[in-house]
Amino acid sequence: MKNSPKLISNYEYKKLFLPDITTHNLFNNSNLQLYRIENYLKKIVIPVNPYQTTFNFLIFVTKGYVKQQLETSVFIINANEALNVKQGNFTATLELSEDIEGFFVIYENEVITKIALNTSHLNFFYTSPFSILNPNTISWLIRLFELLEEELNEDEHNNAITIALFQSVLLKIIRTENSASGLINRARSISFHFRELVQKNHIKHKTIDFYSDLLKISDNYLNKCVKETTGKAPKQWINEITIQHSQILLQDVSKEIAEIAFELNYQSPSYFSRIFKKVVGQSPSEYRLQFLKS
Repeated sequence: MKNSPKLISNYEYKKLFLPDITTHNLFNNSNLQLYRIENYLKKIVIPVNPYQTTFNFLIFVTKGYVKQQLETSVFIINANEALNVKQGNFTATLELSEDIEGFFVIYENEVITKIALNTSHLNFFYTSPFSILNPNTISWLIRLFELLEEELNEDEHNNAITIALFQSVLLKIIRTENSASGLINRARSISFHFRELVQKNHIKHKTIDFYSDLLKISDNYLNKCVKETTGKAPKQWINEITIQHSQILLQDVSKEIAEIAFELNYQSPSYFSRIFKKVVGQSPSEYRLQFLKS
């Protein structure tokens, strides 16, 4: 059976990227955790190679900026902005400003299941995970984050209270975005579901018609919806998501590049290398060498 890239756990994330983390925080396995970015991420090992996590996290910046890769996009999260990263997304922290401040919230999927969000809220939140918030919303959210932080720091904190506070955080962010952008439309919904399907099926299926058949729409309509909402054609998404997958596999130096190419169902190692260079800007061997040096 072919191996997929390993999703790293909360503990592994801290161990890999945060060498100066306290023992208490390292072994904190609560399903909802909140840290100050300036204390938690300040000494993160940069550059961080792309990874996938078993948990979700929300980055909320109040001062300075964080540069974060999410799937095939790179976001610069400035003050008054937030980014949600879902379990299984390809992501990496690329840069932190010297004056960075804000909140970093780690939450497990079970936390979301306890939050009463309707389908449109969930679709909108995960389709457009980057939020620019107004000053009134920011001050309200900061007060809420401080209350959540205070409750989580209690020796025996009340899980129902922390879930309710985080629910309020998410609803405020989502509804602020909804009021600014309008409800999710059909094209954005199709684009979202297409990318979810690609994440699950890209190794075996790299043709557009496979996904349009699953979505019960034509190839042309799928192309129109995805291009209109993301600026990229479906084939570009399929290539980029598969190459992100390969970047994680390339970090395992025991695997030959040709082995990875065939594992990802490319017709030949040379074809894989051409697609990789087109997406990343360097060959697989150059990427691996850069990874080893870092």
